[in-house]
Amino acid sequence: MNINTNTTIWKCEQYVAGKLHEKTIFESEEQAREFAKKLYGVRPDTILRIEPMPIQHVWN
Repeated sequence: MNINTNTTIWKCEQYVAGKLHEKTIFESEEQAREFAKKLYGVRPDTILRIEPMPIQHVWN
């Protein structure tokens, strides 16, 4: 099995009232940003944080 250790995934965290409400993982930045746009349209009180994360921090 050949695994590319340089692969990056994108994490979108949702904060409500200053507390982490939910964390969602995406394969690309575009997917994460599209999700955030849709969510913000429904829940404008949610703070969203999108950041890249090396896949090796998720799975060993």
